[in-house]
Amino acid sequence: MIAPMRSDLPSGTVTFLFTDVEGSTQLLHELGDEAYEEALAEHRRVIREACAARGGVEVDTQGDAFFFAFPTAPGAIAAASAFTDELAAGPIQVRIGLHTGNPRLSGEGYVGMDVHFAARVAAAGHGGQIVLSKATHDALDDLELTDLGEHRLKDIPEAVAIYQLGSESFPPLKTISNTNLPRPASSFVGREAELAEVVGRIEGGARLLTLTGPGGSGKTRLALEAASTLVPEYKAGVFWVGLAPLRDHALVTETIAQTLGSKNGLQEHIAERELLLLLDNLEQVIESAPELSALVTSCPNLTLLCTSRELLRVSGEVEYAVPPLQEPEAVSLFCERSQLEPSEEIAELCARLDALPLAIELAAARAKALSPAQILERLSQRLDLFKGGRDADPRQQTLRATIEWSYELLSPEEQVRFARLAVFRGGCTLEAAEEVCGADLDTLQSLVEKSLLRFTNERYWMLETIREYASERLEDSGEAEELRRQRGDYFLAFAEEAFEVTGSRRPWWDRLEADHDNLRTVLDWLESVGRTQEALQLAGALYRFWSTRGYLLEGGVRLERLLARERAGTSARLRALIGASLMAYTTGDPETAERRAEEARGLARTLGDAWGEAYAGYALGMAATERRDWSGALPFFEASLDAFRRLGDEQYVLAAMDGIAWASRRLGDRERSKRLHEETLAVRPGRRIPRARRHAALPARRICDRGGTTPRGARDAPGGARPEPR
Repeated sequence: MIAPMRSDLPSGTVTFLFTDVEGSTQLLHELGDEAYEEALAEHRRVIREACAARGGVEVDTQGDAFFFAFPTAPGAIAAASAFTDELAAGPIQVRIGLHTGNPRLSGEGYVGMDVHFAARVAAAGHGGQIVLSKATHDALDDLELTDLGEHRLKDIPEAVAIYQLGSESFPPLKTISNTNLPRPASSFVGREAELAEVVGRIEGGARLLTLTGPGGSGKTRLALEAASTLVPEYKAGVFWVGLAPLRDHALVTETIAQTLGSKNGLQEHIAERELLLLLDNLEQVIESAPELSALVTSCPNLTLLCTSRELLRVSGEVEYAVPPLQEPEAVSLFCERSQLEPSEEIAELCARLDALPLAIELAAARAKALSPAQILERLSQRLDLFKGGRDADPRQQTLRATIEWSYELLSPEEQVRFARLAVFRGGCTLEAAEEVCGADLDTLQSLVEKSLLRFTNERYWMLETIREYASERLEDSGEAEELRRQRGDYFLAFAEEAFEVTGSRRPWWDRLEADHDNLRTVLDWLESVGRTQEALQLAGALYRFWSTRGYLLEGGVRLERLLARERAGTSARLRALIGASLMAYTTGDPETAERRAEEARGLARTLGDAWGEAYAGYALGMAATERRDWSGALPFFEASLDAFRRLGDEQYVLAAMDGIAWASRRLGDRERSKRLHEETLAVRPGRRIPRARRHAALPARRICDRGGTTPRGARDAPGGARPEPR
């Protein structure tokens, strides 16, 4: 039985007010049962009277928490201010959150995201603090409100702006930290002076600061510590962007956009946000420097903190050359990592290693098997054997010798596996290491324990400097080409397996994301050795991942290049044509989308691929809508609907019906549009149709909802975006 609708609840635009007692359990222990019960009752009286006097309606109460609804935002903020002031002298302090929206009323009260959002806002605050969403902020005038910056809330996908009534100081909001900075596994030793200098330069106005130094000098570690220190200073957040796996400088800004979740252009996304980006390992994509400089110029509150083996050499750049550790710091680092007491041998060893952090960490990893004197003796036998040219940085010579020494201490089996693992870019899973490199768990664990391999998030990976050395050993081994072939076979099979998955694909998208750098490397290699048919097959297997995760530029460029190079009329080409059409449409290139869809339709007919032909027809209908050719689009949608019905593809039956409903409405046939809309709801009754788009059911918003680029005309398209091809 459906509960009757409450007649006392305000409708339309409503401001929700949530309260919760801070530290209720501790307060109960402090006051005792009887005193706490009295205080709680008084707190309830005060809140109810203050809210009722200003038009608030009590929606719900659970324990010591209240949920009120107000017809106006000023009434809600006035009530919150009144009962906060009255409760200030008592033992109970409440956190208060407000949010304004247009919720749906049901027999149970209010339903919808506005309710959950308001509760999340309230949970972020502290006792005595009144926090509010941007929607409530915009509904208020002439009040002292403090901008607390953008924050991420649990279960809310986007960062949101939060404000506070008044200027009183409270601890940081209890939100999901607005940063993705990696959490180093080890402690930060020394570098206090360097850290203060880096932070001071940014606080002093440097907006493009580059930390330079050789591999292993500690640039990344120092930059991470500085960025962590600066998190409270940037309202829109502090984000780390790892660039070591990239080789194409054109992908730098796209990688930044992916990290930030930008959907409509990086510059437009950042705009005037107060944001710090840590761009790590820029040296191999240094050609991106002009774009980064332009980004800083166009975004007045953006700061870039970069690490690189060389300067960007652009206007406004400030250099900070990361020095070696001071002797006491170097000794402290070695002793902390090795769990040994300081000694003269350790001090001499650190000096011989030029106090480079990575070199010291590698040497300390051997302290379990060798004394510092033995390490020093072994190192002294090898340092002079690995000299670079006269113009080589002596610290790089030393680091190379340190890695060489660590490598020679490995068993022959470990040396082979260490070199083979260099074939991966961006790390690998245990399964990939086993299948491609013939590695076993014991060997991998040994390499991790010896600091030549890292293991995090169920993946094995190398510091880039160490990987460069391992790559040299792989080339010297004579196994490099065979390993690349095995890597190619493995990732091609992996991508094909992911493509064939039905049902929930998110876990597979996550796996492809983790190995994206490996997949890029395999694609580049297949092209370089002339295996273009396999490259086309791999790119076609990745197009859904690229479109879903927003790699539209990269995916489109790769597909178009391979389609131009490999013209055989195969099923791999058909799949790539479908992917290229999707990429072109989504990035606002309807001419290319139409051309590729037309070619796909012809090839599908030749190959007897009924689904490919049906989808190509649907794509041609979508391309026609970009030209506002509604009468031209309608026959394509109708034909694809018949085909998908014969194929039993429910997703695209609904998508085609949406297309027909959309075109029919544009052509003035509202009755047909309404009827088709009702049919789609009958097939899938749980579908929620955005109010602004009642004429078209929502087919599948995977592209835009998961980081894609919103296409031109997307506001008019069925459901806001083209559905994801299967």
